[in-house]
Amino acid sequence: MADSVALNGLVTRRPKAVELHFKQVCYRLKGKDKDSKTQILNETCGAFRSGCLTAILGPSGAGKTTLLNILAGFKVSGVSGEFLLNGEQRDLLAFRKMSSYIAQKFVMLTLLTVEETIRVSADLKLPTTTTTQQKQQILDNIIEVLNLHSCRHTLVRDISGGEHKRLSMGIELITNPPIMFFDEPTSGLDSASSYQVMCHLQRLAHDGRIVVCVVHQPSSRLMQLFDDVLVLANGEVLYAGAQRDMLASFREAGFSCPQYYNPSDFVLEVCSESSNERCEFLINQNKSKYNGLQSFKKVSGDEQTALIEMPDSSAENDSVLRPKELVGFWYQLRVLMIRSLRSMLRDRIAVQMRVLMHVIVALLLGVVYWQIGNDAAKVISNVSCQFFVILFLFCGNAMPSILLCMNDAPVFIREYYNGWYSLRAYYISKVLADLPLQMICPMAFISISYFMTGQPPEFNRFAMCCMISLLTAFIGHFIGVIGGTLLSLQTAIFLVPALSIPFMLFSGFFIRMGELSWFLRPLCDVSFFRYIFEGFVRAIYGYNREDLPCHQAFCYHKKPEQFLQDFEMTGDAFSVDIAALGLCLLLLLISFYVALHVCIRRVL
Repeated sequence: MADSVALNGLVTRRPKAVELHFKQVCYRLKGKDKDSKTQILNETCGAFRSGCLTAILGPSGAGKTTLLNILAGFKVSGVSGEFLLNGEQRDLLAFRKMSSYIAQKFVMLTLLTVEETIRVSADLKLPTTTTTQQKQQILDNIIEVLNLHSCRHTLVRDISGGEHKRLSMGIELITNPPIMFFDEPTSGLDSASSYQVMCHLQRLAHDGRIVVCVVHQPSSRLMQLFDDVLVLANGEVLYAGAQRDMLASFREAGFSCPQYYNPSDFVLEVCSESSNERCEFLINQNKSKYNGLQSFKKVSGDEQTALIEMPDSSAENDSVLRPKELVGFWYQLRVLMIRSLRSMLRDRIAVQMRVLMHVIVALLLGVVYWQIGNDAAKVISNVSCQFFVILFLFCGNAMPSILLCMNDAPVFIREYYNGWYSLRAYYISKVLADLPLQMICPMAFISISYFMTGQPPEFNRFAMCCMISLLTAFIGHFIGVIGGTLLSLQTAIFLVPALSIPFMLFSGFFIRMGELSWFLRPLCDVSFFRYIFEGFVRAIYGYNREDLPCHQAFCYHKKPEQFLQDFEMTGDAFSVDIAALGLCLLLLLISFYVALHVCIRRVL
């Protein structure tokens, strides 16, 4: 009773009564040939009631998750059928606003605590008119109802599987939705944790919600918790209704469940015989039961208005699948920035180890190339040192960024399609949140290596090298995040270095541009490594640098101008190199935004 009272205090009002009725729902999956289609669901019918915990049962491949995705509104292409909400035709956008879907693999940011994760959800899902005290009350109630006291200040990566499932419920309970869908909520849990999770789902349902969950093979103990059951086999519904009537319905069709036998095991065995005539009787009986039902009881006008908000007819096409954000752009940006920075500071590999590695490699580079920058006899070795700096700054920022983007992508897709924030807010927050790390690492690296390798102690030259280093790190970072957004982990780790090699080849370090064939020379103009390399060389040896000290009988590159002529880099055109790199960075920023857009479109 205490739990029910606490749950009712999650928001200002109790969930409104709602009933969902669906009939003749079919889903066909397009094959490789345009004309070929595979039937996944065939005229499925059923109903879900407020205050009832409903289980969708069936063998593997029966179409359970597909049906759940269709009912939740996450799959619309190739779907036909009728959906009635409180006796009226369901509006998909309005339905998405009043329902929640918790996938089997509900990915969360692992470096936030349980309380911080729920707080971010409250900040982004509740209207701005909600006060801080009200949000805190909602947060405390959710933690109390879901029994998350012991892990309240624990990082998500350190909580148990059962606590992870309950936390996923808490994230969706912020808005007190009247309809909740769960895909395999007991997957990966032991029997005790599974029972605990299902008890929480039952409590949520009995408080006045529709709670529907796909369960693969529940134990007899779990079966006792379900109020309604929907049995699915080969894309067809054998039974949909109250659990207490399920065995009687199967018995009427000629299937008798042995005494003391688990009902779920029994119906799964029957589903394996779904091709015989007795199963056809069950399927036809269920169709006649729901196809003949025109509508459920009508609710009052006030209640209907409270449940369903009709969408703006001028909404964009993607709003059919995505509710509009409830908070403003600047508030979204602030919450996302704080969350990203908090996660970054706790990531030892992404931050602490990354900064430490830049410092260690810089010290090693300084020891190997100790004070060669002011020696005319070692100019070629000094240029090699500069090219190593370029390679490390690029690869040291590109490769880790692939992994960072991989971890964030599933969370971004889920939150974006649930209307937490706009694509623009997420994009800007990612760009700005990564700036501190992208500036600290290259600055620490170049500051140590520059002076240990004996480069000219002039502020202007050092500042130019710092500028080139920062641009190199930024370019590497955004190439990494674009690869991580668009590609799989294995593909990105292979393609990012592989595609960068041609740009390195035409940088002017391995072969001078004048020695290239005429048809290859334009490739140098599009190589960002060329402008990085030229920028470093001109910063060190350009702008009328004095003759270098020579400690041998003859030094060919005693005059810096002679070296610049040999490498075809004459002229003080450092600003041209910076402009070219700036243009490259701008194109990458645009490409990153496009990559995020492609990423969210893939799930449609």
